[in-house]
Amino acid sequence: MKISDRQMTFPVRAVCGGIVAMFLAFGIGRFAYSPLLPLMQVQAGLAVDMAGYLASAMYFGYLFGSVAVTKTLAKVGALPTLCFGLTVLVLGSWAMSFGGSFDAWALMMFCIGFSSAATFLATLSIVLGVFLEYGAGWLTAILYSGIGLAIVVIGFAIPEIAVVSGWQGGWRFVALTAAVAGIVCLLLLAPISRSLRGTTSTTATTASYGTERAMILLLVAYALYGFANTIGSTFLVTMLAQFSGLQDRAYMGWVLVGMMVIPSCIIWPLVAARVGEIRTTAFLLVLLALANIVVVTWQNRVGVLVAVGIFGSSFLAIPGLVLGMLGKLAGNKKDKVTGIATIIFGASMVIGPSVGGYIAKLTNSFDWSLMMAGGLLLLSSFIMILAEQANRSETVQLCVMDKEAESPLSR
Repeated sequence: MKISDRQMTFPVRAVCGGIVAMFLAFGIGRFAYSPLLPLMQVQAGLAVDMAGYLASAMYFGYLFGSVAVTKTLAKVGALPTLCFGLTVLVLGSWAMSFGGSFDAWALMMFCIGFSSAATFLATLSIVLGVFLEYGAGWLTAILYSGIGLAIVVIGFAIPEIAVVSGWQGGWRFVALTAAVAGIVCLLLLAPISRSLRGTTSTTATTASYGTERAMILLLVAYALYGFANTIGSTFLVTMLAQFSGLQDRAYMGWVLVGMMVIPSCIIWPLVAARVGEIRTTAFLLVLLALANIVVVTWQNRVGVLVAVGIFGSSFLAIPGLVLGMLGKLAGNKKDKVTGIATIIFGASMVIGPSVGGYIAKLTNSFDWSLMMAGGLLLLSSFIMILAEQANRSETVQLCVMDKEAESPLSR
């Protein structure tokens, strides 16, 4: 039985399950570190460059996990991979509360990064095909609203918990939250995974030169975005804490990011459905670059909060739109192509925080790191436009070929 024979209604279960999975894979597995970072710096003496190296350890785990899962997903299966990723995420988050040295923290962060990749790719394998059969690859971007929800929940909870039990209690709360959400995620996605076994896709397998060129350009732009975005997202709360009067409430900036993410991951996909995923993504990259420039040029509390608002309203809609477009272009090779995209993105994220942290320590300022990130984001937006042109030329060529085939003169 083909998926298209069954999937006639809006895929509510896939959307809800995907949102919870993103809550876990990135909201917990990636962004829980950001509000905990200032606490670890103050209470555990974590230096700013060491904070960047820890983030890189997590991203290296994400990269390693991306490579491993991309190679084994077809053999192991999406559901077992998802169960494995969720288990490692819970145990790794809990173990972070016992880390007494940088080496122990780095190992745990590596495991958390690995689990994030496993959870993400397994989820994408389950839900992306459903979305594409429904004719709405842009639904992938809506899943990222789960990350915003996690940011809000953890951003409000961590400071209150830290008053009682410090940074260790914060990590234990993260682990318990992941355990509960993981059960919900499996209840939603397991039936979909089982129903997809043995199904076939009607999507074509052959990509033309124009399509391949568009995919390559999308991957390059995605790599630049991954590098640049991690600099701001890793050190955002720390930057807020540097301003007078915000030291004790810097976490509210991170909560603001989460509150902006939730509607943005719903609104921008709807915009993309009308004007196109690539055009919308190019515009969002410009907005994200603007956020970096605002932080550097408007250095007061208002300026940083404005930048935070722009950042939150743009940065997490981008990955879902890119992956949805790649899945559409790749046909039934979507698992392989999205896996490659995740590997490339992971490699970019490994480098970004370490470079940003090193430059910040060297210059005693985040300005140069942010300006570099802003420039790379603008370059990424330009490459997105080139990808749009490549994709459009291929579409025009296919239309011409179809008309020629229908012409009586061609018979």
